[in-house]
Amino acid sequence: MFDLLPFKKRSSSPSVFSDMDDMVKKMWFGFPFHNLDEDMDIGWSPRLDVSETENGMEVVADLPGMEKKDIHVSLDGDLLTIKGEKKEEKETKGKQYHTIERRSGSFYRAVRLPVEVEKDGIEAGFKDGVLTLKLPKSKAAKEKVAQIEIK
Repeated sequence: MFDLLPFKKRSSSPSVFSDMDDMVKKMWFGFPFHNLDEDMDIGWSPRLDVSETENGMEVVADLPGMEKKDIHVSLDGDLLTIKGEKKEEKETKGKQYHTIERRSGSFYRAVRLPVEVEKDGIEAGFKDGVLTLKLPKSKAAKEKVAQIEIK
């Protein structure tokens, strides 16, 4: 009789485990408990947007709560490196609780650029927690693009 029932393929892990994981996260990581999710973020690194235009590369890094003096940017050959130290202090007050949380840690991001850039023409700006790097392509990199005629 069971042969006539359609076979339902089971995933490698039943959904009950992911449901239980979600419930535990909601219970322990939510208000009014201490936000353990932030403490578990040990390997923090900034998010990067890397884009290429006709004339160069642009790299945008989100560095909220940081100061310009804590950020170091270097270019060694085609390897762009952004590193620094994040220091954060958060104070929360309520009717029956008072917490002060501090986090700090260093980060290191390295990106291999797909094109050669002019090191002398690099522009870097930092405003409102966003680092923007404009890296102009070298003349040789611009000339490598060949237009091919279709016959």
